[in-house]
Amino acid sequence: MAQANLQSQSLLFQLPQEIRDHIYHQLFASTRFSFGRCVTGGIADFTVKPAPNGLALLRACRRAQLEIGNSWLRHVLFCFEDAKSMLDKLSALPTRTLSMMRRMRISGDTLMLTLPDDPDDTKVFYRLVAVLKLLPGLRLDQLTVLGTIWHQVNYDTLDGLITDGNGWKTLRYISCSSVMLGYPSRHQLPFMRPSWTEKPQSWRQPQPKHWQTVLEGRDGAASGPSVTIYRAKEPGSCGSILDPAKRVGYKQKPRKNPHSRPDVFPADPELMTGDEQHKEIMVVVKRGSGVDYGERKSSPFISSDIRRDFPGRTWAQTRAAYIDHRLGEDEEAERDPIREDVYSHVDEYAFQPPRIIIVDP
Repeated sequence: MAQANLQSQSLLFQLPQEIRDHIYHQLFASTRFSFGRCVTGGIADFTVKPAPNGLALLRACRRAQLEIGNSWLRHVLFCFEDAKSMLDKLSALPTRTLSMMRRMRISGDTLMLTLPDDPDDTKVFYRLVAVLKLLPGLRLDQLTVLGTIWHQVNYDTLDGLITDGNGWKTLRYISCSSVMLGYPSRHQLPFMRPSWTEKPQSWRQPQPKHWQTVLEGRDGAASGPSVTIYRAKEPGSCGSILDPAKRVGYKQKPRKNPHSRPDVFPADPELMTGDEQHKEIMVVVKRGSGVDYGERKSSPFISSDIRRDFPGRTWAQTRAAYIDHRLGEDEEAERDPIREDVYSHVDEYAFQPPRIIIVDP
């Protein structure tokens, strides 16, 4: 049997182990794996797949593979364009493997299931907080969520993650528009949209004060949980919110009439006037010290919960029954061109569909 090559002449393996570990960390921290269908709102929809060289070092060198093992899972960024793609990739993983992941980014859009035997073709929508309940063992250091163009969906999704969410230590919720925290109640609109609906979870509260109170109620004030809001200094600059030099902290002013009905609130002029609504917002949520933030299989049901509505089913079974039967949509996705993920920095992002103006108060 041929003797294993220990790469003793390699400059890399002549370095101390701690230096090599640091090199491995830097390499994988600058690597991301992207999956899912990018819907652009036009004919240019496509399916994204990871660049093929993300794990090239493990494939090219056996000694590096032995030294690195599965530790790369703790460093790379996993990006998903939609909840379905995330569940397809992660739900079948062993809990031990899932628990090693530390960084993930996903769209904040809802997961839609269609009831196949319903003559009305009823659709059921689940927020991201409910989707993550299908991934017991998830213990991310950081979860980044890219908001949708729908301001109420953004607010409701983030509210659900703060109120009932687990599986992450730090949450970054990024919205392309300040409308997310400034939209008016339906009673304050100059006209009524036929499709406009408003639920209690969409009744805006002054932030981050309200969410801070909610998080302290979960984790305990003594553990030091925090909710911090940042706004971009300039409008329409996608990605600038991640640059500390291009953002400012923000705290919403209390309503002028605190005794008004909770479902009646005007547009916030500070966020909704002119180009102010086009400034990105990032809400950073940090769980308290010592809090068990891991997603647990036996966690209590929440208000809208896939586990309760479809008991005893795996994600593969749920998908087959409530998504795959819609063959037209699957065939459309299969016709989409496939593009490799190209990026200069792992945190680069773009909102899909393109940014549009939603509210003109």
